[in-house]
Amino acid sequence: MAPVVAAAALIVLGAAVAVAAVATVAACGDARGDTCGDARSEARSDACGGASRRDFCLVAEYGGVELFAWPILAGDMFEVTYTHSLNRSPVTDVIEWTGEELSVVKSIFKTFGAGIPLPEDVGGAELLFAGDHYELVGMDRRMRGFHMLVQEAPDQRVAYDGHEARLLELAGSGASVYITVRLL
Repeated sequence: MAPVVAAAALIVLGAAVAVAAVATVAACGDARGDTCGDARSEARSDACGGASRRDFCLVAEYGGVELFAWPILAGDMFEVTYTHSLNRSPVTDVIEWTGEELSVVKSIFKTFGAGIPLPEDVGGAELLFAGDHYELVGMDRRMRGFHMLVQEAPDQRVAYDGHEARLLELAGSGASVYITVRLL
């Protein structure tokens, strides 16, 4: 199966992380087992208008197979970390599940150099220096999901609520992994 490469980069133009917005949030499949039935989430259900972690899952898919499915609440954030393709420094994108779509909250860079966007490149964002790193904040990047072309050099990882998935190990180099949130 040939990987699909999306037209726009998630945050950094030309980066190895590619995005493709989709039109709907579909129901989760049964392959995930009980990973989306986290009982400890019941106490947090009011934060999502009565919905609990049992209602939504953060999902990664490749070739019709779920690589992971983790319960998530509206307002929760997860991180996608990778090595930047041009300046070879680590980048972490912080993404929020709003209850309806994914929204990129900020991008964290260890170095500021080739390929790292300026605030005006991402529509009104602000660049802050936070001691040992830079943060690009105030972006309004919203989507239903996104594709990442998995490769060895970027070594993309997704982390949320104590879970971490190294996409290279789960799908292999050259895979186009789709990240989204789905209803149960």
